[in-house]
Amino acid sequence: MKIKKSIYILAVGALFVSCNDLDVDDNVDFNVSLAPENTYKAGEPVVFNFDGNPDYITWWSGEEGHKYANRERTELPLEEIESVTLNFEAQARYGKVTNTLSLFVGDFPGLSKDVATDDSRVADFESDATLLSGNGELLESKFSNRTATSFDLTPYSTSEMTLAFHYKADFDGTSALKRWDFYSVAITTIYKNGNTTTLNLSDLGLQTFDRNPNTNPKHAQQGDPYFDNSSGSSSCTGVWDLRSSLTRVNSFMYLGGGTNETDYTNNADDWLFTKSLKFNTCDPDENSGVLKNINVRLPSYSYVYTQPGTYTVTFIAGNQNVYGSARTIKEVTFTIKEKE
Repeated sequence: MKIKKSIYILAVGALFVSCNDLDVDDNVDFNVSLAPENTYKAGEPVVFNFDGNPDYITWWSGEEGHKYANRERTELPLEEIESVTLNFEAQARYGKVTNTLSLFVGDFPGLSKDVATDDSRVADFESDATLLSGNGELLESKFSNRTATSFDLTPYSTSEMTLAFHYKADFDGTSALKRWDFYSVAITTIYKNGNTTTLNLSDLGLQTFDRNPNTNPKHAQQGDPYFDNSSGSSSCTGVWDLRSSLTRVNSFMYLGGGTNETDYTNNADDWLFTKSLKFNTCDPDENSGVLKNINVRLPSYSYVYTQPGTYTVTFIAGNQNVYGSARTIKEVTFTIKEKE
């Protein structure tokens, strides 16, 4: 999962509020104070004075994406979501059979790998799920060339949801089934604070289920409803193909079938499911860097905040040698005012 943090470099302001000791270890001699000449205005440096000489100092600026309190947070409240969007590029090629592909979203318990159970689960899903794009909308004519498209998933972000592509078509022995190629598949969540989260194809946990698998012994599927052609066999059509390569990053395809491959093609009823997805996931906040190591002394450090706000800044100082390690955590809180 790749998360792009639109880090709002918040502002600096006035009035020092507090300085607290956290998780204090007496073996580490370290303290932090704010310089009395600090002006606490946006765009002007805030100076942090250090007492002691620990081996290292790591800090968290208190800005968005760099808050010590959020270092283990992996989800944001659902009410903070602005939008959730599924994006991909697709192309339908070769075959003449049209209106084959649908896209669903709904609650799905997952595949159990018991064929009878999963056949029932898939039937229930098709009956109960929401049709995002049916055969009358996701048309092959629209995607005769590689085309970008998107679907709004925001209404479905209040709980875990599963996405499913459904390829359904009858093979009449005359008209070839369409092949579909999908590229640059991603689900992007935008939060009200401006941060974004992106789920790429590797995050989606794709699984296939064929309700009418090909049982022909010449066909690589050989009756396996979970066959996904991840090995890249050339002796199969009418299946989802999840093989990966350097040239097909974040992509998958549906292999249609032609009239020259009648041994390998049958009526298609093929499903491609994501795992159950949460759209409010996020990366834990990261520290703002290491300010010092054992090779340097650092009596003070200055930093410029560009926007007003109240910030809690956290410093982790520690010592380490062959006999063990110790650390202490100090916090200072202050408010940055607008520059006059």
